[in-house]
Amino acid sequence: MKRPLIGVTPGYSAENNRLYIGDGYFGAVNKAGGLAVLLPLSQDMQVLAELPERCDGFLLSGGPDIDARYFGEPNLKCNGEISPLRDKLEIFIAKKALELEKPILGICRGIQVLNAALGGSLYQDIYTQINGRELLKHMQAAPGWYPIHEIRIERDAKLWKCFGREKLGVNSFHHQSVRSAGKGLRITAVSEDGIVEAIEHESRIFTVGVQWHPELMWQEDPEALKLFEALVRSAAGGEY
Repeated sequence: MKRPLIGVTPGYSAENNRLYIGDGYFGAVNKAGGLAVLLPLSQDMQVLAELPERCDGFLLSGGPDIDARYFGEPNLKCNGEISPLRDKLEIFIAKKALELEKPILGICRGIQVLNAALGGSLYQDIYTQINGRELLKHMQAAPGWYPIHEIRIERDAKLWKCFGREKLGVNSFHHQSVRSAGKGLRITAVSEDGIVEAIEHESRIFTVGVQWHPELMWQEDPEALKLFEALVRSAAGGEY
């Protein structure tokens, strides 16, 4: 059987003028039965327009913060590094892939891109903008594979179908998060302090964003591979 082609969005270093990606992303997609390819960080709209047609599914990878203007806000001092080239590529991919009913898995920055692309809002910094409750440490000082806190999953969610249980241990490396869900999206998992940990689209295809980093966990915990298996299965034509 032909492996579904999964386009993975790249990291980008402007200083060194190079694209890069953590090998956990590629390893997980390929282990799950897909064929991972690194997408070009092009500003050519003719190139961008072909990407959603050529790939069977997409993985929006982790990375820097999003320009807050994509969700209708000025960039506050608590917002971090932004990557205009990635913003343009990934917002375009998220919108076009949904239009073409191509599955998406968004990881960390990826959940935020997916939400912003569909008109949702973000906390530019959870510690600055959330008051009235004590938050967990969401930038862990522990190995990347280590599940630092738990999340609670909604029973009727695609995420529940992946893992088959209400609570799941996850890692945490972020200071931004989903604030309000975008059009067609719903919140399907939260952490113990109420931070949004997963969203999904109402579409039949697998379109899920998660705030944690399963690409850092799957080699130590094979259960983390289930997200990538779901992406690949949907990209191969299966409903989810």
